Amino acid sequence: MVRSVPNRFTCTNSSQLIYPCVNNYEYYMAGSGSAAVIRTDALRKEYGSSVAVDDVSLEIHDGEIFGLLGPNGAGKTTFVEILQGLRRPTAGSATVLDIPIQDGLETIKDRIGVVPQSFHTFERLTVRENVALVRDLHSDPLAVEDVLAELALDEYADERFHSLSGGYQRRTGIAMALVSDPEVLFLDEPTTGLDPSARRTTWEQIEGLPAQGTTVVLTTHYMDEVEYLADRVGLLVDGHIEAVDTVPALIDRYAGTVKIVVHLPADTAQSDHESVESTLESTARTVHEREHGELVGVFEDRQAAQDTYSSLHDLGMGHAIDLVSADMEDVFLELAGKSLTPGGERT
Repeated sequence: MVRSVPNRFTCTNSSQLIYPCVNNYEYYMAGSGSAAVIRTDALRKEYGSSVAVDDVSLEIHDGEIFGLLGPNGAGKTTFVEILQGLRRPTAGSATVLDIPIQDGLETIKDRIGVVPQSFHTFERLTVRENVALVRDLHSDPLAVEDVLAELALDEYADERFHSLSGGYQRRTGIAMALVSDPEVLFLDEPTTGLDPSARRTTWEQIEGLPAQGTTVVLTTHYMDEVEYLADRVGLLVDGHIEAVDTVPALIDRYAGTVKIVVHLPADTAQSDHESVESTLESTARTVHEREHGELVGVFEDRQAAQDTYSSLHDLGMGHAIDLVSADMEDVFLELAGKSLTPGGERT
């Protein structure tokens, strides 16, 4: 399953981003000579008067994990389904593996893998039987047992699909997509509905795929998912790409250096709320309020943030106050003008 691919940079991804990875990624992009495996040019999809994909032009490179981040209804699924040949674009063009999607869909489908958001398979077949069934549909597949071993599904191979937990069902879906030995793997909202432990395990499985020679394109509305996984992120809002870059570069460009988060209980007096807001607004670049009772100030200057942090404590209100690094949530707020709920809706 291993092909010759550029070495991905190693970056410890977590809620605390390691910013030196930006330089490593720039080296990877500039020095590795990685080719674009997907190109779109002014790709557009209309449904009557509604525009689902709005003139999207981008490149996805060999050996990377590319995250397409956006709220529900942003056009993420429509965009990847055009690339998979499931929908015909209204205008524009796209190539997958240098093959125009209008001319070579049969060849493309044999060289890609897909795990859709609403993943279903034969409930009463075992894990092994489901993977073997897909294997038989492709021209140059991998051995079933090798794929099961790679995804740590060996001990579940003879379990019927319907008896598995949500995390293992999702992992089975990935195995079914990988058994064809795809050069590009599309994962549409791969961890929606999974518990935190299953999400992290799924991330770890996805993280290792580029080293096996598979370029990964994933859609998601989870900020932490792209922070953990993605080499580059495309932010999609209302069908339009707002920005494409690495996570650290996006944060640096759009979200400032640091932010202060003030946690305001529901019974906070209006005068206290106004005092906190006024203190933040006097020095922060932007101030916004989250739906779960938090005032957030975003700062370009760390010293100004620290001084404001002290001023807020001097107010003596006893509210919890955090001084934290900016993240993708701040990027989304800056570019889209709204934040996202855990369910992927814009507030």
